[in-house]
Amino acid sequence: MRSLTIAGPAGALHVVDHPAAGAHPAAGAHPAREALPVVLVHGMVAHAGFWEAPLAHASGRRRAVAIDLRGHGASEPPAGADYAPSACAADVLAVLDALALPRVALVGHSYGALVALAAAAAHPERVARLVLADPPRDFSQVPAAGKAQHFTPYIAALEADGWRDTAVATFNEALAGSTPATRETVLSRAAAVPHDQMLDMSRHLLEFEAASALDRYLAAPGARAHAILAPSNAWPLSLHVLRPALTSVVLPGTSHWLMLDAPAAFAAALEAWLDAP
Repeated sequence: MRSLTIAGPAGALHVVDHPAAGAHPAAGAHPAREALPVVLVHGMVAHAGFWEAPLAHASGRRRAVAIDLRGHGASEPPAGADYAPSACAADVLAVLDALALPRVALVGHSYGALVALAAAAAHPERVARLVLADPPRDFSQVPAAGKAQHFTPYIAALEADGWRDTAVATFNEALAGSTPATRETVLSRAAAVPHDQMLDMSRHLLEFEAASALDRYLAAPGARAHAILAPSNAWPLSLHVLRPALTSVVLPGTSHWLMLDAPAAFAAALEAWLDAP
């Protein structure tokens, strides 16, 4: 495993790079050098270490790279607090270029799924397979009345002095069904998230046109997308509901942070789909 610092469009980016060292015991006749590299993008308040299980599972089977998004982990925060999915996607593309990875499997969790969608929609030729780990709903499709009723006061609460209580309450809701260890990990990160980061990401989360981005990616020749979901991700505006072409699998007994709740099951589900014909 290598820990690298790569120059990104808005500052230095920290990357963890697991090389493909040899054939995986269960991989049969498929040599590691032929396996598609996988690049993992975490969600809000997280860091590359959240992907420890998939990185370990892929070790020796395929090259696996985890990125600290701008302002997360050991990556520098951007000037002007620009955390838009498109801006973060530019960071992902910079990492692919720096590591000479012309075509990869791109995996994104939560807000990282929006970043992965933005990168895949902009450059589908770079993304052979797209995996969305419990992606957010497409909140851009909420009617105007619903946005005024729910989103406007939510953002106003995040702008106010007691914003961190609002943020922690939001993460608490998404932790339903989590393990105690996952809850402790996520809430400790939520307690330390910078205000400008939380506010900007929350605004973009509610505005990003996820289904449209998925459509643009899937329109490219050979594009393939898949979702690994927590049981709670079954809303009318969930991406796999809006777009049935997005195949999916549900991991029972998990919260939104399914890679922490069921690391072995998540890693196995990811590898199974990456290896599928």
